[in-house]
Amino acid sequence: MSSIDALLNTQLNTLNQLKSLLDKELDAVKNRNGSVLVEMSKDKEKLLVAIQQNDQQISSHPEAASIEVSDTQNSVKSSITELLEECQTQNEVIYLTAKQNEVVIEQVKQLLIGGSKNTTYDAYGQKRSGPSLTKGIKA
Repeated sequence: MSSIDALLNTQLNTLNQLKSLLDKELDAVKNRNGSVLVEMSKDKEKLLVAIQQNDQQISSHPEAASIEVSDTQNSVKSSITELLEECQTQNEVIYLTAKQNEVVIEQVKQLLIGGSKNTTYDAYGQKRSGPSLTKGIKA
């Protein structure tokens, strides 16, 4: 096995680790598990740095041109590209899921503490907004 083969396999393994981490991250986002997300973000950062370093080593390697010629190396390169696209898609899904969670939390917050969605008008036609759920409660 040449050193370019080792670099390609390292990149493939690192991307597989990232894909696995992204699957776990999506579960953590769905479950709104913040402490797990913080730990995962550290691991994710390390993997992304490793992927970037591997990519630089592969592209600057003297045998990099042979990747297109070798069927085995070209197959591994295709697997790497496909897995990278899957990771990018998964990362986008995680972002959109987190964003949707944020929107839902904001809507619930607005309902509980009041806001523009709780705007009413008084007897004089003046706009009033505020927490309608707690109005008139003295505890």
